[in-house]
Amino acid sequence: MDIYLVRHTEVAVGRSVAYGQSDVALSESYAEQRDHLIRHLPPAPAVIFTSPLSRCRRLADDLVKSLTTGSSIETAPGQTALAGTHRPLVRSDDRLKEFFFGDWEMTPWTDIDADALATWRSDFVTIPTPNGENFGDLSTRVRAFWHDSILPLTQTGHNRPVLIVSHGGVIRTLLCLFLDLPLQNAYRLNLDYGAVSKVTLTGSSATVQYINR
Repeated sequence: MDIYLVRHTEVAVGRSVAYGQSDVALSESYAEQRDHLIRHLPPAPAVIFTSPLSRCRRLADDLVKSLTTGSSIETAPGQTALAGTHRPLVRSDDRLKEFFFGDWEMTPWTDIDADALATWRSDFVTIPTPNGENFGDLSTRVRAFWHDSILPLTQTGHNRPVLIVSHGGVIRTLLCLFLDLPLQNAYRLNLDYGAVSKVTLTGSSATVQYINR
């Protein structure tokens, strides 16, 4: 079974702000980036799992429209409809939200206390942000999602692909799991906005086919 890990498109606030789980607007290039994504995705996925944050949910809803398949038939003069339609299911899961920065949410990186930021960056896997989480917390919930929602699909016998629309932190966590990388190396994996990574799942074994297309 093929799993496509889809990072949301670019956000309007840019990279200078710790936006994490805040619901931020998308950039003006959304439609262009969305259409680029669609060219790298298969038609008729079985299900699209998505973070509930709007920058992911909007993309997931648009992907449903673009990836629904069927044959066009004429139902009346000048009117058509899709027959034999397969419309992907969309399932929202809170565990697919981005890293939570706590008190730092929506704060420019340059406005965060330099010593506190340096301390956190020195061991972000175990040190939480103020009233937020650490990367280990993120990994725990993402792994739980994988074991609860993805691995059982391998026992259903279907061959349709599955999409996961989420965030840079979540997708890096999954790639660390598949590649047996320590979490502290997660940000050595480059993931662009609006990029796709593909994983093939055989039983409980995952093989990474490509990253960041």
